[in-house]
Amino acid sequence: MMKAYAKVLYLALSVLLLGAFTTQPMTERQTQDLLPKSSDPTWDLLARTEVGYDDNTGLYSAKMPKEVTALDGQNVTITGFMLPLEASEKFTHFLLSKRTPTCPFCPPGEPDEIIDVTVMEPVEWAEDAVKVTGTFGLMDDRELGMFFKLTKAKVQ
Repeated sequence: MMKAYAKVLYLALSVLLLGAFTTQPMTERQTQDLLPKSSDPTWDLLARTEVGYDDNTGLYSAKMPKEVTALDGQNVTITGFMLPLEASEKFTHFLLSKRTPTCPFCPPGEPDEIIDVTVMEPVEWAEDAVKVTGTFGLMDDRELGMFFKLTKAKVQ
C-alpha cells in the first residue's frame, strides 16, 4: 500500500514540479534566483543539454552533448537540494535540484537542473545542500521532463 502511495505521490509531485517549467512566472524565477544554488560544476555540464518543449504534444525533449552522455554508467558525485518523493521520515527516492526548493507546487528549476535519485539506505530530508554519489544514468521521460538519474546512491 505504501509503495502505491509513494508512486502516486511521486507522479503528482513530478507533474507539479516539472510540468510547469514553461509557465513559471518571471518574478518567481527572479525571487528564486536570490536563494542559494549549488555551484557544483556537474550542474554546469548538465546545463549544456538542450531542452525543448512541444506545445502541441506537451512533451519535453533533450539533446545531450557527448560530455553528458559520457557520464552514463559512471560514478558521479554532485551537490544539490533534496525534494522528497516519499511520505515518510526517511526515504529512498527523491529529486536532487540545483536550486533551493521554494514550495511543493513551484518548479525548482529547469529539466537540466533536476536528477531523479534512488539511494541504497533510507535518508532524512536535509534543508541545506547535500552531496550525493551514485551511478549516473540517462532517462527519457519526455512527459515529465526527467532526463537524468542517480542509482545506488549514497548521501554524504
